[in-house]
Amino acid sequence: MTVLRSLLFCPATEPEKVRKIPKYGADAAAIDLEDAVSDDQKTYAREVAYDLVSSELFATNNVYVRVNSMGTDRTLDDVAAVVHPNLNGIVLPKTDDPESVAAVDEALTKAEAQAGIDQGSIKILPLIETGMGVHRAVDIFSASHRVEAGIFGFVDYMLDVGINMIDHTPDAQELLYARSSLVNASRVAGITPPLDGPFLGIKSPEAFLAQCRQARTLGYRGKMLIHPTQVKLSHQGFAPSPEEVAQAENIVHAFAEGENRGVAALMVDGRLVDYPIVYRAQNIIKAAQEQ
Repeated sequence: MTVLRSLLFCPATEPEKVRKIPKYGADAAAIDLEDAVSDDQKTYAREVAYDLVSSELFATNNVYVRVNSMGTDRTLDDVAAVVHPNLNGIVLPKTDDPESVAAVDEALTKAEAQAGIDQGSIKILPLIETGMGVHRAVDIFSASHRVEAGIFGFVDYMLDVGINMIDHTPDAQELLYARSSLVNASRVAGITPPLDGPFLGIKSPEAFLAQCRQARTLGYRGKMLIHPTQVKLSHQGFAPSPEEVAQAENIVHAFAEGENRGVAALMVDGRLVDYPIVYRAQNIIKAAQEQ
């Protein structure tokens, strides 16, 4: 399964921009049928999305489709319209309950059967954007074996819970509870860590990079992106720093030598190291190797 450090969104109604996403190095494209598409273009956008998903370009590049939310009565028709063997998954916005995930799971099962696709191949990324979604995250993430990872849509979340600021604060303390809740819920549900929500200041690269690093410290693995310039920065922000890698390698090496002497707790660079620290160091090295 591909680690989604960067999930770059683009409206289905701008197909030329969608086709450029793999050139930017994004881990996956997300073709949008929801917020970025006006109501009078929704049906047309489905057709364009299917043409894009079924193209040769996405036979070798990861692609997801963000459908409309369950409250619009468009969701299941969106799902049926875009299923193709190239499709990696569905981004399900404003997911507040496990029943919505189950309904999309059922729709995908039917569409896969009609398209001759192996059952369960197409995944679901629930987009958590409300207080209720955060509250029920464990149930939502456990609702289907198709759930690959959650996404925290903090822009809508702030509106929903009454955080009335244009932007979050630099340290995003007002989002700490919700962000951490989704990391914990992902672990409880047995899915991969979540993706952080979009950073809207596309002309503030340093602030964007800082937010990626901040999200990584909380346990996030990647980010929902809105502009091509954010791709490389996202990969940088969710990667261990060279200093972290060097420290981790030193810990693993020193601990291995200690184990050979029958010692399972020792001092390395002035800090106590035991098995949990070693396991975390090994994870850092592995993450660096996957970049």
